[in-house]
Amino acid sequence: MTHYADPELQALAERLASDDPGIRRVAVLGLVDSGEPEAAELLVQALKDPDASVRQEAAKVVDEFDAEDIADSLIAALSDSDEVVRNGAAHALADLKDPSAAPPLLAALAESRDPFVVAGILRALKPLRVSEAQAPALARLEDADPRVRREAVAVLGWLKAEANLPALIGRARDDVDPEVRRAATGTLVYAAAERVGPALVEGLGDGHWQVRCEAATGIGKLDYQQGLAALIEASRDATWQVREKAADALGRLGSTAAIPALGVCAEDPMSNLRKAAIGALGAIADPACRPFIERAMDDPDPDVRKLARWAQSQLDNAA
Repeated sequence: MTHYADPELQALAERLASDDPGIRRVAVLGLVDSGEPEAAELLVQALKDPDASVRQEAAKVVDEFDAEDIADSLIAALSDSDEVVRNGAAHALADLKDPSAAPPLLAALAESRDPFVVAGILRALKPLRVSEAQAPALARLEDADPRVRREAVAVLGWLKAEANLPALIGRARDDVDPEVRRAATGTLVYAAAERVGPALVEGLGDGHWQVRCEAATGIGKLDYQQGLAALIEASRDATWQVREKAADALGRLGSTAAIPALGVCAEDPMSNLRKAAIGALGAIADPACRPFIERAMDDPDPDVRKLARWAQSQLDNAA
């Protein structure tokens, strides 16, 4: 066993060598408060402990340490036999957000074939936004596992490269997994409206309601005026969440052509949709909005009434 100059750290090392997993588990918690650089060595040891409960505790506190010291051990922990440890390592990797972790992550990505491990590595690479992740992420878009494709989409979305748009649009349109289509649709908003607007409009017809929600939100964020008619149609969607996102987006587009559709939404049984509709009518602030806003003054939901008062002030200011 390595001997440490710091007495407190030495005591923790001795506890981590105990035959009692309970003592080792408590010692892991002490590593966080140690403040000594060498504590990372003992954490790595704990991540390899024969007892799963000790490894679990190590995975929970790992984000308190420098990425450069523990990235390799976390990557190895993604293959742990214990699900809690695997999940803890995956979350810890995602939380590192340290560029020094990129090289070992990329090296492990090139070698790994386990879908859980690959997805965890991609999730950790996403916030680092390193250009070296582009090629492997593009390659993983063809992976058989939807978890991997979803994380690869996220990496490419965060890189915000023009060259990635065709691949992302393709996944938004054609992936067999709705979560992958939803994620890909959500990434498109980094591009110019004229490049991705048609794909977003197409997404309003997707068979999964969450994809339709993402598409409506994207059209609004990009102020894609050519999507107006499709959004008005989406405001009549069978799923109220889609109607809500469509109403939000119509408010962003600001066209008076949307007022009748928003008026219908303002009387929907779902209060969240009524709020979205009144907010959109206030954003448009055209005199034709006034009857719907005035009726909302008596809405049973206090949040709707509050929005109606705001919307009326918008009308008055625009007069």
